Amino acid sequence: MLKLRFKQVLALFLCGLLIRPTPVAAAPGPALGSVTPRGVVNVGDVQIPGMSALFSGDQVRTATGSALIQYQEGARVVLGIRSQASFSPSRVELQKGQMSFSTVAGGPLFAASTLRIEPVGPKSAANVTYLDHKATIAVTEGSLRVVDPSGVQLASLRAGETRLFEEALAGAPAPSSAAAPPAVPPAPAAPQAGGGSGRAWLLALGVGIVGTSLGIAGLVRASDADGRADTAGQSANQARAEAEAARSQAASAQSQAASAQAQAASALAQAASAQALATQLQSQLRDAQAQATALAVQITTLQAQLASAQGASSQQQAQIAALQTQLSAAQAELTGIRSQLTSALAEVNTLTTRVAALQAEVDAGGNAEQIAALQSEINDLQADVADARAKANAAQDDVSDLNQEIQDLQDQINDLEDIIDNISGVVP
Repeated sequence: MLKLRFKQVLALFLCGLLIRPTPVAAAPGPALGSVTPRGVVNVGDVQIPGMSALFSGDQVRTATGSALIQYQEGARVVLGIRSQASFSPSRVELQKGQMSFSTVAGGPLFAASTLRIEPVGPKSAANVTYLDHKATIAVTEGSLRVVDPSGVQLASLRAGETRLFEEALAGAPAPSSAAAPPAVPPAPAAPQAGGGSGRAWLLALGVGIVGTSLGIAGLVRASDADGRADTAGQSANQARAEAEAARSQAASAQSQAASAQAQAASALAQAASAQALATQLQSQLRDAQAQATALAVQITTLQAQLASAQGASSQQQAQIAALQTQLSAAQAELTGIRSQLTSALAEVNTLTTRVAALQAEVDAGGNAEQIAALQSEINDLQADVADARAKANAAQDDVSDLNQEIQDLQDQINDLEDIIDNISGVVP
């Protein structure tokens, strides 16, 4: 009788581990750190445009982007696209999607829905996915403990290890463990605030909990059958029949455990496919990074060419300004020489008119002394006419030279302006 009572107490205690205490809502807390959006990110119902403070109780939700959450104490969380998580000083809970975290000693604990992820040691890091009541945990640094909401430790993972866990839905059968239930069950841990549902979790590699429940039910029925046999004095044949029924239920539990193992194998195959896809995406990312590096080199080269072209353009504009100054001086000099030429031609005309008048007086006749004086004056005037003509010819030559110089300067200015136009067309 004492043995039967112990079995009943043990069965009831293990069933009690499946019942989760009602969570206590977390009160709003102080600022925990910062949120940096990369794309469309909401804190609560508000989309944040840039870095924003993170407060205790905040829910961060990503759409087409990701979010970097930095705790003041040093813990760091990256929330992937189409993901949602809540944050408090002691707990980061992934409610859907993907997150990567790295923590330091004294930092918060982590969870995927109600599945607790407890860092072991001063520094740990992992990638966590929670979708369709399934959680995948891949440890990249340090080690972690994975704990059921009832406090049962499901796994201890080290760097490089990955495990898949599945939430046991209410009222749905789940695979059982191939191993027998422990003689003494582990003591349940205190519930975490904000933990969500109290449904149990399974290590999706053959370690189940519903199968254990069925074994417990069979154990209770077998105990009841033995008790009825002892207390009612029924025949041994009836007791054996009830024991056979209990063994049949145990066989059914083992069959369900085998089904769970098949599901685990399927999950492993899916994990391998996901790993292959991740490898392909990493290769594509490396290619994109290489293209970005090549584009950065091209941009640097074009910027250097632009600076050189701008320097050459400035130098040519300075040359144009100098040539325009020379052109203005030449044009002013040409105007002066043309004025001198006009004066010289006017003087030639005046002297020619005077010579013609004197020649007319000589032709009119007179005494020899007057004729000699007139002839001397004519000779002087003719000499002046010759000098004036020489000056006019020299001025005309200077005008031709200045016209040619002005034309050369104008051609140089046009050439430099064409060069500047070409530079402006090549380098916007």
